[in-house]
Amino acid sequence: MSDLGLCRLKSSRPQYPVASVAIQLCLWSVALVMLLLPAGCGSGVDLEGHDYGPIPPLDTCVSYDFDIVELEYDDLPNTGCSEAAARDTDFVRDADNVMLSEWEGKSYYHPVAMAHKLYALIDVYHRTGDTALLQLAHKYVARLIQEAMTFDSAMYFPYNIDYKVHQRDDALLTAPWFSGMAQGELLGVLVRMFNVTQDSTFLELSHEVFNSFLRLRNDSRPWTVFRDSCGCYWVEEYPTEPPSMTLNGFMFAIFGLYDYFLLTTDPQAEMILKASLSTIKNYLPLFRRKGGISLYNLHFRRFDVNYHRVHIDQLRDLARMTGDPYFDHWADSLRKDYPG
Repeated sequence: MSDLGLCRLKSSRPQYPVASVAIQLCLWSVALVMLLLPAGCGSGVDLEGHDYGPIPPLDTCVSYDFDIVELEYDDLPNTGCSEAAARDTDFVRDADNVMLSEWEGKSYYHPVAMAHKLYALIDVYHRTGDTALLQLAHKYVARLIQEAMTFDSAMYFPYNIDYKVHQRDDALLTAPWFSGMAQGELLGVLVRMFNVTQDSTFLELSHEVFNSFLRLRNDSRPWTVFRDSCGCYWVEEYPTEPPSMTLNGFMFAIFGLYDYFLLTTDPQAEMILKASLSTIKNYLPLFRRKGGISLYNLHFRRFDVNYHRVHIDQLRDLARMTGDPYFDHWADSLRKDYPG
């Protein structure tokens, strides 16, 4: 389900259509070019598939007290967006020019695709001051809020389609379902909307979305976060049973948690952010396939070269956000496993 950003972290491709051919070309141009490079040919490395080898369980989850670094705006994830990405309208839209996605003949609002479009709109507005982009961003957020569902003061953004993760019958998500990746990315969007408008409405909405990170799987329905058997805190992209433990969607969500913490300095946000970063640090060795492509998720044991590239980029961002060289070390390790 993971969708590609329109800004930084472009080296991947989603598992199902985002909107139209035109916007997919915008989203994936880098990835498609990279797939054609000779490095992927004759290397003896399987670029996608499943690896059902055993995963050694963790006995304990080590908690790390990271020093969170306040990055300059241009160093943040989801910045550096092209104007073409922000201004592109060559896809299916509703009457307010808000993106519609299509899946098995049904049009719907795709929370992550909309988040990435919003990051582009906000970023290019930040650079150019073009109020038309900000006005369109307001329409996207209004639609997301209209579609949202609230449980126990926590706001969730639904996927109103049925979806089988990796086309597996035993991993059917029935509409409406909710993704921790979408929750984190749209949390970051609301923070940035507040930063550029100073409209307290966006700040209040961000608090409601953050509340979803406090509703653990064993205590609440719906859920997008859980603690595993060794106590590690996970943001789950696919709320399957058991959880998929998908790496890239978790790290995308962390970027939104990071933005929210920088804005609010909320102790609970700090706790959740550091717990999430600790989980990544604990589990990174289990995602590595030495000499091969890193795992996309642990439960389904899927790997895909495009997400391998995304993992590397995301780990570089985590290193900048924390000043912890461990994340750079693992980015280097994954790149050595497959540098293409």
